[in-house]
Amino acid sequence: MEISELTLKLIILLTPGILATTIYKRLTIRHKEQSDFMFVVISIMFGMFSYLILQIFNYLISSINNFCSKSLVKFETIKTFSDLSNGNSIPYSEVILACVISIILGFSISKLDHSKLINTLARKWKISNKYGDENLYSYFLNSPDINWVYVRVIENSITYLGCVESFSETPDNKEIVLGQVTVYTYPDSKKMYEIDRIYLVFPKDKVIIEQANLK
Repeated sequence: MEISELTLKLIILLTPGILATTIYKRLTIRHKEQSDFMFVVISIMFGMFSYLILQIFNYLISSINNFCSKSLVKFETIKTFSDLSNGNSIPYSEVILACVISIILGFSISKLDHSKLINTLARKWKISNKYGDENLYSYFLNSPDINWVYVRVIENSITYLGCVESFSETPDNKEIVLGQVTVYTYPDSKKMYEIDRIYLVFPKDKVIIEQANLK
């Protein structure tokens, strides 16, 4: 299949958005997998914001030059916008700069998502009680108050006390890695042994995780 010059240009221009979306997708937690359509939509949005920020920087530089110099510099639209329909012209320098901006944008939006600032403000202003897009398992273990936990596997009569190092979730199971682990019997809490690190995997409804207060 032959790709036209305009199609090739659009693919190259979308690179910053794809880069930012990939970073965002890797660094954020979502209970439901995003569809390919949503990936494309988010990529376009990230790309547009990257080029818009580049355009703002261009205006700022021109304004500073006009302020510091006697000769006036004409405000120009970046070639990405002005020559969008021209398939023969690909502004590679602007694409590279937009890619740099998109990397920063991807990390920044991921940080904003992780901090739950929007949801916190919404709850504070009584707009919404939604805590975020991830499920309660991820939300609970992501809480800054959660460090040490008890993992109780009741059907095996075992309790694990340890520091949360990492965790993840699949459609069928929950996974967690604990450090500085002490293993007890359940429910009488008799100490069995200690271990530096342990990886646990269990069905979603077969475990209880409690915050441990070691003070």
